[in-house]
Amino acid sequence: MESDKNSDKKEKNHKKIESKKQDEVKLKKVDGKIADSKPKELNDQPDYSTKEHKDLDIPSVPEPPKKKDKISINSPDLTPDVLKRIKKIESPDMKVVLVNCDRCKAVILIPIPKNVVIESELPVVPVSYVHKNLEKKDLHCITIHLDHDFDIRRQRISDVVISSD
Repeated sequence: MESDKNSDKKEKNHKKIESKKQDEVKLKKVDGKIADSKPKELNDQPDYSTKEHKDLDIPSVPEPPKKKDKISINSPDLTPDVLKRIKKIESPDMKVVLVNCDRCKAVILIPIPKNVVIESELPVVPVSYVHKNLEKKDLHCITIHLDHDFDIRRQRISDVVISSD
């Protein structure tokens, strides 16, 4: 009776091994990676980087989104006029953050009191700045989310509605 159980276990293990071998035959190497033999456009399954990932059903990590270039005081696009305005505004209590406004299509200087960011309990501090496009007189607001190093983590533009009261 015990030998029957052992032979059943061996038979099940043998079937599993044969099944894995058949799966491996269906796979082929492409650029050092193991992929399905089906063409990519016909393959409905996720892309796997290794056989182990396929066995564990772990898809490949997607590429990270491309970062936008940060604007800094050393950026070659800044005009001498902008640099003068930065030096005029910046002080020991005030930090100037440069933001590319998608609405104005211009670089905006946002003066931020240092204590607002440094003394905040939040790790990322939202700061809103209302300004207008000089050509179109379009009043709008940029909300930037700053970390404690004054790096912009997020930026949003919104319309401004002024109360008539």
